[in-house]
Amino acid sequence: MLLDILMIIGGIFILYLGAEGMVRGSKRLAISLGIHPLIVGLTIVAFGTSMPELVVSVTAAIRGSPAIAVGNALGSNVANLGLILGVAALISPMRVEDRTVRLEVPASIFAGVFLYLFAGNLDISAMEGILLIIGFLAFFFVALFPQIVKNVKVLPSELNLDLSNPLTQEEINEARASQTWVSDLLLIVLGIAGLILGADFTVDSAIAIARNIGVSELVIGATVVALGTSLPELATSIVAAIKNEPDISVGNVIGSNLFNTFIVIGIPAIITGYLPVERGVLIIDFPVMIGLSILVLPLLSSDRKLDRTEGLGLIVVYIGYILLAILRPQIMLIPQSVWPY
Repeated sequence: MLLDILMIIGGIFILYLGAEGMVRGSKRLAISLGIHPLIVGLTIVAFGTSMPELVVSVTAAIRGSPAIAVGNALGSNVANLGLILGVAALISPMRVEDRTVRLEVPASIFAGVFLYLFAGNLDISAMEGILLIIGFLAFFFVALFPQIVKNVKVLPSELNLDLSNPLTQEEINEARASQTWVSDLLLIVLGIAGLILGADFTVDSAIAIARNIGVSELVIGATVVALGTSLPELATSIVAAIKNEPDISVGNVIGSNLFNTFIVIGIPAIITGYLPVERGVLIIDFPVMIGLSILVLPLLSSDRKLDRTEGLGLIVVYIGYILLAILRPQIMLIPQSVWPY
């Protein structure tokens, strides 16, 4: 048991290092090629921090542990909205761009409801997985592609950074000065290897721990694994809040949730043919995830900011979700006739 705990901690740490290495190498390579930092932020940074969730969920699904795959995706979304956004707001009250409130947060609510409807029959089919991927591509081309097209230009020698730019001037200068494509590519390869290795350790250990302590793999996936795979988002948001760049925290969280909902669920469903969903997910995890998404919208709409009191409230909601996850076996003892599924 102790060895399994150490392995899952080690696996999560390797996942974090792998994600950091892949994102750092990709950023440096892109900037050295003259790609505008905003484009890098909208693509590499936004998607790269969600790679641990994707690799873990794919690994779990392939190994016959779909509960970990589903719990990891939905639990990570709850952690992003409750814990990570809350912690970032406690550090520094967050102002958000109008586009985030008008487009990105409603898109995350729609994505959650969209997935909930698919999961109503207690599985996500391969065709539904394909539709999820299409949904993500639609969001990408509507929300992100216009920003990319607008900023397709050679990187200027001097760049004025603003809150919409998730890269620091030091990172840009370092990438310009290095011009070492080989080392950047090596960092990317090592990062990907770290993600794969870390996912192996994490999934194997999560399965062993669930069996040893007599809880479902879903509980482990939605709590320990989900929190561990959310470390890159947590680190990114904390750094952004400390540097008084709060919009990066909000964009990072919302972008990660959309990636988790569409891609982290969609790809395992396609690979395995279908992804079974436990009844408890429809009763606990989906309502909490969608409810938090809906709650965040008016909070961010109010003066386009999230203050410390609201951040504390989000953290309390996340703690409540963890308690629900722990009490899941008792909740599921309620007669099935009470629930709509």
